[in-house]
Amino acid sequence: MTTRIYTINRALVVPLALNALLLLAVFVLTFIRPATATERFLLAAALVPMAVIAVESLLRKVTVSDTGLVLAKFFKQRALAWADITHVGALAVRRKVYLVLTTTKGFYVLSNAYGRFGDLVRDVLSRMEAERIEEGAREILEAASENRMNIYAAWITAVLLVVVAAMKIAS
Repeated sequence: MTTRIYTINRALVVPLALNALLLLAVFVLTFIRPATATERFLLAAALVPMAVIAVESLLRKVTVSDTGLVLAKFFKQRALAWADITHVGALAVRRKVYLVLTTTKGFYVLSNAYGRFGDLVRDVLSRMEAERIEEGAREILEAASENRMNIYAAWITAVLLVVVAAMKIAS
């Protein structure tokens, strides 16, 4: 029995976690250096969702085995047997590609933010009967490349937060 675990690409998780830490640092600096209540409020409003996104990205994983899939999220885990998956589809929006798994109880979406997304797609498609795979889905999913734009945006944000922290320290 082979089991493979797929997680969100570490190249994305690292800058997201760094951004949360940098936002926390700048937020703490507002109590050490002069700052307005509005500045503190806006930093707190940005810090909370950033921290949640960073933790969610770190904990999210998909485990593929001979019996089915286990989708793990923030405080949530869902097991899907291969027989429960009634339809496999794909959706491409610009550089984002989604693997859509439909079951009798709902649908589940996996994006190309997962590391080794191509391997994940091949693992899922190889275990499904051809009639359950949407026409054209295989081509969309096999042509999917890794989406690097989110990674670039997260690193640019980290650089900007370092600049903000430096400016706050210098003030």
